[in-house]
Amino acid sequence: MNRVRKETVHINLTRVYFYVLYKCTTSKFSFSRIHFVLLALIANLLVSELKMSFLLFSVMSRIYFKMKFTVITLLLLIFNYAKCESDKCFYYDDHPFPFFASKTAYNYVSAKQNYTQPNCKTLQLWMLSRHGTRHPGRDTIHKILNLNEYKNNLTNNSSLCKEDFEAIKTWVFNLTEKDENKLNNQGINDLSSLGLRLQSLYEDIFNQPYNPMTYSVLSSNKERSRDSAFYFLKSAFNVNVTDIPLINSDDKKINISKFENKHDNEELKKFRCSIYVQEVVVSVSKILGLDRNLTFNIIKAMYDSCRFERSINLNSHPAWCAVFSQKDLEVLEYDEDLKYYYLNGYGNSYNERLGCPIVKDLMNNFKNKSQTQLGPKGVFYFGHSSNVFSAIVRLGFARDTIPLLSSNFNNMRDRKWKSSYLSPFASNLMAVLYECHGVKKVTFFVNEVPMTVEKYGCTLCPWELIENMFDPIISNSSCTFDENSKSICHIRINFFIQLENYIFERFCECSKMTKIWKLHKIIDYNLILYNNYIKIFYPQALMLRQ
Repeated sequence: MNRVRKETVHINLTRVYFYVLYKCTTSKFSFSRIHFVLLALIANLLVSELKMSFLLFSVMSRIYFKMKFTVITLLLLIFNYAKCESDKCFYYDDHPFPFFASKTAYNYVSAKQNYTQPNCKTLQLWMLSRHGTRHPGRDTIHKILNLNEYKNNLTNNSSLCKEDFEAIKTWVFNLTEKDENKLNNQGINDLSSLGLRLQSLYEDIFNQPYNPMTYSVLSSNKERSRDSAFYFLKSAFNVNVTDIPLINSDDKKINISKFENKHDNEELKKFRCSIYVQEVVVSVSKILGLDRNLTFNIIKAMYDSCRFERSINLNSHPAWCAVFSQKDLEVLEYDEDLKYYYLNGYGNSYNERLGCPIVKDLMNNFKNKSQTQLGPKGVFYFGHSSNVFSAIVRLGFARDTIPLLSSNFNNMRDRKWKSSYLSPFASNLMAVLYECHGVKKVTFFVNEVPMTVEKYGCTLCPWELIENMFDPIISNSSCTFDENSKSICHIRINFFIQLENYIFERFCECSKMTKIWKLHKIIDYNLILYNNYIKIFYPQALMLRQ
């Protein structure tokens, strides 16, 4: 009985082997004919030996065969798996990696179901939305256009499969400076579909024709944000609102770029010199068959080409995506997460102040509606990723217990701070004020996914708890930016920082860091002098950083 069971195991191993062999020879994989013929010959020999073993009466012969059969089969399985993985064609990948940080398509991360409160009446809907999917900016367009050099120089030394090789060879990029940052067709669809979903979900809100008294709307001055507001309102109210209200020069809710503390992001610089990023550089250079490593800026241009094209056409297989493995894309996603973590996120405590005016607006709207029943039914703001990030941070969502660092990429794979999920194209933060059996309640949503208020462990939270939680924050003097605060952002210490960043990105390869160390120290010295100058002559301006 035991002998039969062991022989069954050997036969099952053979079946597994042939299954792997079959998967490697299907149309989804690039697989060399020579490799296939060799494996087929070995497989036939194994089968023949298997048949012969049952005819032998020698116990030693059968033991020898079993050992040999098991070892060879397992080795072939491992070899085939490795070969299949290395030769996999992106062109045939049914489920390519969808997460590209702030250039992620909204459809990949938004809620997959509708969340409503059937026993509650909706009193007010408050929404802050990033613009929809847009074309790249001018600099990025130029960098992507420069990839034609690498497309034209691609040779047979590349390890790309035939289909991916041809995709790069025939790749065409049609955008010009005239297209920079413009909302594209996918961006129009992002906001139009959002408007239709909200209209369907919140009938208590969208039950009247649009007018500025009932529905408060405000947009950034940027064309992509204005257009996003236009298409949202068009789908939600079936009306063309051509005079979208725009922020003025002293706006503090949406126009936060003038208050951003654009400090030097040391963790991002360290990460770009880390083994994680260097492995991406080596891997991409090797896949393209180059005899030298590309610069990170070229890698970034390929990444941008990949993710912008993917965000515009959700079902596409962009040519330059083929040069990246999933691990490469995860590293590049983390690279951008580090950028926003310190620019707009929890990496700098000052960033909580940036989101204070917009959260104060939210709380005041809900307070007014809950106490007096007055105020608009809907409040809709349209801005940028920095707006969404800063509001999320001020509300306390997506906070990790461990900070994101250049050194802990592997430990932070399950991090909460993922820009792919927090601020893709058309990302939004919504808050809904309900009345449920006479009790006012609130739910917060990020990209239509309900968020848990960790302090109370609730998603549908009593308004009284939320009000008491945020009153001390929004009533604090640090929640207001005065003209002195504004002035420090115009007195740009950032000039030196931007100069250093430019030098780092333009000239600095990580192996040559020491060559600019002297310049680095000069810049640091000038920063100290500049700070001392501000302390002496403009002490009131330093209140912003306190």
